Amino acid sequence: PWPAQPLTYHLKFRFWVQPYNASYHQPLRRVTWGIASPVEYDVPKCADGVAGCSRGPDGTWVHTIKGTYTGGGRLAAAHFHCHAPSCLSVAMYRCPKSVGVDGCSAAKGELLCEEKPIFGGFGHEVTKFDEPGYILVPPCIWGNETHGLAAPPQTDGYLLHSVKTSNATYGHHGEMAWQQMYVF
Repeated sequence: PWPAQPLTYHLKFRFWVQPYNASYHQPLRRVTWGIASPVEYDVPKCADGVAGCSRGPDGTWVHTIKGTYTGGGRLAAAHFHCHAPSCLSVAMYRCPKSVGVDGCSAAKGELLCEEKPIFGGFGHEVTKFDEPGYILVPPCIWGNETHGLAAPPQTDGYLLHSVKTSNATYGHHGEMAWQQMYVF
């Protein structure tokens, strides 16, 4: 971004593949549910009195946005897209429609998924994800219980409520709260 200071970064990807088996594999459809509009939003520099701002347990300023919407289908995977290093967490809750849009909240809903970045180089228990300078954001995956996965939660007939938190010690542009979901 600065002519005299080139920015260098690295991305690591890991793919698992297997031959298609019609008796086992199920087609999924990708949907996106955003709680910021259109997809990117600005995180303000927090201070007392700034909407959505509070202090975390360690005194860090935290900016929070929330959204409630109608889902659809059974969840197979949730990949919550947000930007480093400010992204602190994204959580999604399921509420009965009877509570209404204004009543669906973290307090009244069932937590379906919460994703928090794991920063490498700090002694993470899974050493392959503990490389200095890398960030892991593990997705939420559901599937066949015989494979050790939780059963796919149904979202038809429910409201979904999401809560996104960001470090707001400094304000910045282009943060995201984009939920990339695979459903069937």
